[in-house]
Amino acid sequence: MKNSNLQICDTQIHPGESLTLALPMPELFSCAPMYMPIKVAHGKQAGPCLLIIAAMHGNEVNGTEIINKLMASKALNRLKGTIIAIPVLNVFGLINRSRFLPGGINLNRSFPGSENGSHASRIAHLFISEIFDKADYCIDLQTGFINYSNLPQVYVDYKNDKARSLAQSFNAPVISDLAHTEGSLGLYAVKKNIPYLLYEAGEAMRFDEQAIKVGTKGILNVMKEIELLPSKVDNKIKKFKSAFATNNIWVRASSSGLSHATHTLGQYVKKGEALCVLSDPFGASEDVTVNSPEDAVIVGQNNLPLVHEGEGLYQLALFSREMQATATRLEEWQENSTEQLSSNNNDSTTV
Repeated sequence: MKNSNLQICDTQIHPGESLTLALPMPELFSCAPMYMPIKVAHGKQAGPCLLIIAAMHGNEVNGTEIINKLMASKALNRLKGTIIAIPVLNVFGLINRSRFLPGGINLNRSFPGSENGSHASRIAHLFISEIFDKADYCIDLQTGFINYSNLPQVYVDYKNDKARSLAQSFNAPVISDLAHTEGSLGLYAVKKNIPYLLYEAGEAMRFDEQAIKVGTKGILNVMKEIELLPSKVDNKIKKFKSAFATNNIWVRASSSGLSHATHTLGQYVKKGEALCVLSDPFGASEDVTVNSPEDAVIVGQNNLPLVHEGEGLYQLALFSREMQATATRLEEWQENSTEQLSSNNNDSTTV
């Protein structure tokens, strides 16, 4: 079936067109114009509309790179439906290398927003009314905080069977339950019954080639699952089985000092096993060992050597059963991903 015209703001997009738009943002006191970039690929044939957003927090550059790679992919020549991609949702944050909007406001606590509300609320309302409400599915690309690295993982509402299925097709190593924070885009998507995936990988303000590769491939997998792209069976590719976490917990520093890490992302740790050693930088106190409270897999890590008491050191994912088997699968995934990354560094072809 032939696709119909798509309207975003005042622009009519015809079937088969791909273009970049600029959505005017609420003004700042500097009077300097600011625009939200919108990339659209509108297939000739009818199909679902997938919205992909990045840089919800402006300093998250991995998602921006994923979108740019995806929109340049030759695979989109076979598109059946529509992709709307926002490489930078929080333009102010990107310019200022910050997670936040003016006044230190988190955009992801401002949805669905209001036409006459605060600056953040107006941006949220503009995004919802002009873009989000046109989507059938949404993938949100985020990273860890500055100095915190995350293993590639997908957060999804476990109660939404369709979203869970799409999370599995994404093929990231870990899938975690999405917390419904008030004002978040994820909560709004749940209320609108729009399947929503939050992909989180890498660290803010730093490129992570593995995170970018897994994210780009994951989106293509989802596009095939929802029939935006034709599905092609390749027997040479061994599909990894994602592990569903039952809970994610933070291990925090019991004292301040220099953190000497003994583990890295993706590693399995047993209950009571040493995660790191905290030493006094002045040599006046004895070392303190921080142990894992549970059998778990490390999915987040603080990269700073100097830490304060109470600061997050590791994020651990817990699994209900077959912990050792899950850990083994994650080790295999890491080895496979490292090999693919090494191979792709010598390959200039697009995905």
